[in-house]
Amino acid sequence: MNKNLRIEGARVFMCCGKAGCPSVEYNTEGLVEIKDDHGNKVKMEESQARLIAQAVEELSNQENSQKSKTLR
Repeated sequence: MNKNLRIEGARVFMCCGKAGCPSVEYNTEGLVEIKDDHGNKVKMEESQARLIAQAVEELSNQENSQKSKTLR
């Protein structure tokens, strides 16, 4: 699945070619606001938002580690 970033005004959409792309923007409080494609949203400080990619990488590493343990 090809994922692309699309910028509309002050909002960045994370698209995969389907409707309802998640988006990221700064809200009126100066917080990063992430809206998912189910209508939910979460607000956080920019410093927390910047850790998301690292957190996903850790989850991926743990998952891959669990898979390799299962194969042994």
